[in-house]
Amino acid sequence: MTWEEYTVFLLESIGIYNRDLMLHYYRKIKKFMIWYKNKYGVQIKDIPETAQCKLENQKKAISWRRIARAVEKNDFYLRRLSFGQTKSDDNELQRLIHKWDNLLNKHTKTDDKALIKIIEEEEK
Repeated sequence: MTWEEYTVFLLESIGIYNRDLMLHYYRKIKKFMIWYKNKYGVQIKDIPETAQCKLENQKKAISWRRIARAVEKNDFYLRRLSFGQTKSDDNELQRLIHKWDNLLNKHTKTDDKALIKIIEEEEK
């Protein structure tokens, strides 16, 4: 399986259980790809499967592996793709927590400290 296929697989798998979360990731990834296209002229069809690990870790290269890893790690804000935490993302997360409390709760596996903090606040 290529990294691109794996990314699509992850998004489709999320969509089976939580379409809203899948659409959130889809919108953010689309925005990420449009930004790279406008800034560097990289078309979607030209996104490489992988880039040098050092450049990916420094958030200086686009690749399907980088995108897949962000989704795989349940990175709600997609910080691994250079996004920041926004109020609209916080509001969307709170809406999703209320709507899908069986999927976004204290047992959600993530290392995103901001996501954990919001989930903990909602559970109080």
